[in-house]
Amino acid sequence: MTRVHSTEPAPAHPDRPALDGLASRLARAIDPMLRPVTVAAVAVEDLDAIAVVHGAEAVRTLDAAWNERLRALAPPPAAVLAAGPGEAVVALPASTPDLRTSVASLGGTGQPILSLAGTSVRLRTAVGPATLDPGSAMTADVLLSCARTALARARRRPAPRVHAHADGDAHAVLDGLQVAAMLQQALERGAFRLVFLPKVRVVDRAVIGAEALIRWTLPSTGEAVPARRLLDAAADAGLLDEVGAWALREACRRAAAWCAGGAEIPVSVNIAPSQFRRGDLVDQVHLALGEAGLPGRLLSIEVPEGVLASDGDGVAAQLEAVRAAGAAISIDDFGTGIDGIACLHRCGADEVKLDRSMVARLPGSAEDRATLDLVQRHARKLGARCVAEGIERADQWALLSERAWDAAQGWLVSRPIDGADVPAFAQGGAAGIPVRA
Repeated sequence: MTRVHSTEPAPAHPDRPALDGLASRLARAIDPMLRPVTVAAVAVEDLDAIAVVHGAEAVRTLDAAWNERLRALAPPPAAVLAAGPGEAVVALPASTPDLRTSVASLGGTGQPILSLAGTSVRLRTAVGPATLDPGSAMTADVLLSCARTALARARRRPAPRVHAHADGDAHAVLDGLQVAAMLQQALERGAFRLVFLPKVRVVDRAVIGAEALIRWTLPSTGEAVPARRLLDAAADAGLLDEVGAWALREACRRAAAWCAGGAEIPVSVNIAPSQFRRGDLVDQVHLALGEAGLPGRLLSIEVPEGVLASDGDGVAAQLEAVRAAGAAISIDDFGTGIDGIACLHRCGADEVKLDRSMVARLPGSAEDRATLDLVQRHARKLGARCVAEGIERADQWALLSERAWDAAQGWLVSRPIDGADVPAFAQGGAAGIPVRA
């Protein structure tokens, strides 16, 4: 992003058509500003998780404090426009001192630490700036779309999450709309599919479950879309909850088919933080089980550890209701937070899945092995099963066997397989796993 000095006033647009909402407010804000004008879309990271953990009132408190911070960083003649909870658009005129630093300061570690429900939270933000050059005919709505496209890319970058929109990014605005339309069509036409990652008991290598993973192939090119990219696109399009609900129903349908064929294999389904925020998770579970005719004991709900860090916004009540329906609760990505053990004691989990980043270090150092033993000890006190994710090597399997670990999954066990192949794999596909390294 190059800073260009100019004393040229903004051209008048007496015949410009009226714009609605945020774009209209942005048009009025930038009209009197000297060009070039930098418009930055800014968003708080992990807002869904914060809402789930601390509740809606805490989000309102956070939003007010954050907007106050933005106004302090961008005083008049800059303009700060609220765009929704945890979202804002900041317009900075050419006269802004040290424009590059000003944009960077809107995000990153410069944000304040807030106290929410007695817990200190440092805001993490992402920033997507776009520039309106002198003489440009770009309208406010297109400028806003460019900034939001840059923001979406910034949110996928490592810290500091700042991505400046460039001419080469212009097609991404249209691409985003196309992807949203394709996702909606895929939901309506049943174009997604599930594959399953088997979970085996360490002591005898018996298959004790299968984790559902979503897959999608682009209809235009036949390209297989990576799961992370698919979920990010669904979140950007506002369709993540609908995609998650579909996956829950389809996983239950598959498990019911296994059961009808004589193979009672529990299926586990990942739940996004936003699905908790809706407050109807138990209704979705009842609907999925009822439609498929699947007993609740053959369903496990996988919940990220971060969502369970506190009993905020009714999470614990929803999980209790899910367990009352007969389903199990699994804490996913365990060990990635700072409150894992305390979280384990607060939540009635049936299973703990040690995060693959920790498993990757095994056999590791004495400290790594002590962490493994600590998780196992606390989980067993609470009657929860311990699962290691991402097992890829025989020496990792040998350590789990030596420690009498409960279960494991990963490429050493099996790569994801088609749902139709799960019963056959359960009958003998895991027999080839080495007992020792």
